[in-house]
Amino acid sequence: MKRLHALVGREQDLAETANTLRAAVRALSATAVGGFQMTCSDESEHECSAAFERGFALELLPRLKFGERVPFRIANPGARYEWGAVRIAEDHFSTAEARRGFLALVVKINGHVAVAEPGKSDFAFGRTDRYGDESVYCGAIAAMLGDSDLPWVEDLRADLGAEGRDRLATLRSAELSVDGRNALFGALTAARLQARKCVLDIQDHVPAAPTVYVVMHGVTLNKPGPDSELIGGVYVLDHRGPERREHYHGLGDDPAAYVLTRSDGRLHVSDPGSQRERLVRDHRALAGARLRGLADGERTLDGEAHDLLARAGQEQAGAEGAGRSTLAGLLAALASRSPLATALLLVAEGAVGIHDVYRLQRSAEPEEQTRFARRLVEAVRQRADQLPPGTARRVVDALRREFEDAAPR
Repeated sequence: MKRLHALVGREQDLAETANTLRAAVRALSATAVGGFQMTCSDESEHECSAAFERGFALELLPRLKFGERVPFRIANPGARYEWGAVRIAEDHFSTAEARRGFLALVVKINGHVAVAEPGKSDFAFGRTDRYGDESVYCGAIAAMLGDSDLPWVEDLRADLGAEGRDRLATLRSAELSVDGRNALFGALTAARLQARKCVLDIQDHVPAAPTVYVVMHGVTLNKPGPDSELIGGVYVLDHRGPERREHYHGLGDDPAAYVLTRSDGRLHVSDPGSQRERLVRDHRALAGARLRGLADGERTLDGEAHDLLARAGQEQAGAEGAGRSTLAGLLAALASRSPLATALLLVAEGAVGIHDVYRLQRSAEPEEQTRFARRLVEAVRQRADQLPPGTARRVVDALRREFEDAAPR
């Protein structure tokens, strides 16, 4: 993967990226290859899409029909990842050949931004000609930076607030707005966060065949002449065995740390960690660590919850129905008194979907997080009778351990 790492932070020709990606995946010697491409809906992204198809898909993907070899696709305003999409793509490409060896599934995620003609200024991003008039590229990023209240724009903004960080304030700063760097950095940051969502979906899933996932994100640079692209980073997740190996090499998700330069007519973006490889985080484990760090005041019980926990300790471990009914009662009682601690425990124990894990972690305001945590606990309570008996029992036991020292109030 070193040849892919060398692309990070550097402007490349679209064909060069596709060719390097093809060579890196061929070197894996996978028995089957799959492709998944995510772009903005903007028609300006046709060059990016065509380069990936010509340089990668046509060479490595299985034939669909009539000689066509095409990737799974998402195209929507802002190139937003849709939960579950990578699992569908993987299912499509997990062919008999993949099951005989392993699948290499490549996910390429591109935001985009307009770049002014060379010589007009050192840096100028965000607007250029379209059909004879000046136009915004990318309109979705511009809407996110502006005051639009469309649902999908709000979703992009919420992603920028992941883990309580106000990235939007950085991007709206006068320093980044003066030459349109906020459009470039906004597209880079958004693509980075969409790649993280895709990776979370991969991590929380057992593939049908042994699989190596390569998730690359970056930004297409739309120009009057041929487009190019700036690669933001590359995830490699090796899920071919019980011991998973997961690494990332590239830019972080803080646009305040990005440094933009130009050398030999090409753009370069870096940050303090962009040229080193690091382990990919396990977000369920992080939820468990956060749970352990909560103040005692986040774990309070009422009398009903206290009594239910006491009775849960006396139940027989084999009483399947009792485990589910006890869990439902406990969650109903805990949702009002200790919603955040309870929600984090449900996350750590695998009782909620990864999309809910992400939403809980991206809530920036404490009140907003508490409201979502309460809704999450209530949603699990409503489907407690559908949980596998072992899961219900495990969660009840975890709740007992977590709240055993909490006195009723």
